[in-house]
Amino acid sequence: MKAMKIIKEIKKRKIPIVRIDKSLNKYDDIVLFPDKLEKANEMLRTIGLPKQWTKQHHS
Repeated sequence: MKAMKIIKEIKKRKIPIVRIDKSLNKYDDIVLFPDKLEKANEMLRTIGLPKQWTKQHHS
C-alpha cells in the first residue's frame, strides 16, 4: 500500500520528477538532424511562429 501513497503524492505535485542523464551533455553542440533543422528554420522564415506564441504571451 505504500506504493499507492507514493503514486498519489507524485500526482499531486505540480513539478514533474525527472532525472537528467548528464552523459547526454556530449550532444549539446552537435546537430543530430541537420536536414530537419534546416526544414524547421525554413518554415520559421517563411511562415513564422503560430499566433499563440507571438503577441499574446508577451503582453
